[in-house]
Order: sequence, then structure tokens, then C-alpha cells
Amino acid sequence: MSDRYMNVAKDNARVGVQIGKAVGGVTVGGAPVKEDELRNRLAELRSAMRRSVESGKLGPDRCEEVESELSEVDAYIEGLGSRQRGTMLTALKKVKGLLGDFGDLASIAAVVLAVAQGVGQ
Repeated sequence: MSDRYMNVAKDNARVGVQIGKAVGGVTVGGAPVKEDELRNRLAELRSAMRRSVESGKLGPDRCEEVESELSEVDAYIEGLGSRQRGTMLTALKKVKGLLGDFGDLASIAAVVLAVAQGVGQ
């Protein structure tokens, strides 16, 4: 058997993965994200928000709104109710929007959302 392989895809064909020879298991994509990673990122966001409130950059009312949405994420992680993944992701999208005017917090919120999208898949 030849060890030479050729891709014959044509006309806008998309090749997601091309493997010539596979021995053993093959996994495409990264390892699934653990809920611990989500917990850690949430703690990071909450810590940054606390510092922003203390410095006067973030108002306490806005912080309360964000915490209200983050309670949905906490409920998902703790497995309360039906563990609605969609509800958790929607809440994090709202958090990202609420913090959109605060660059450092918005970037952390975006990371939390990205991590959450990898949880439970």
C-alpha cells in the first residue's frame, strides 16, 4: 500500500479533515470544557466587577443587573432545575451587553461566554 495521498476535492468542496492513515483513536476539535473552567472564569469576572465598583468605574446598579443574570449561570452549574443550557448562554450574552461599555469587563465577559459555549456539548 502506498503512503502517498492526494486530495481530489474540487469546485468549492470543503475538506474539514484529511487523514492519510490513522492508527488508534482520532479526535477532531479540542477537549470538552469542564464546568470548573466556567466557575474559574466567573470568579474572575466577579472579582473584576468588584474592583470596578470599588473604583467607581462600574455603578452598583449595573453590577446588580449583571449579578442577576449570572445567577442563571450559577443555577446551570449547580444543576438546579432543568439545567437549561440555552438560558445560561442567553444570560451570558446579556451580561456581555451590560458590560459592553467597560472594555476590560466586556472582554472578560466574552471569555466567560466562549467557555460556557464549550460546556455541555
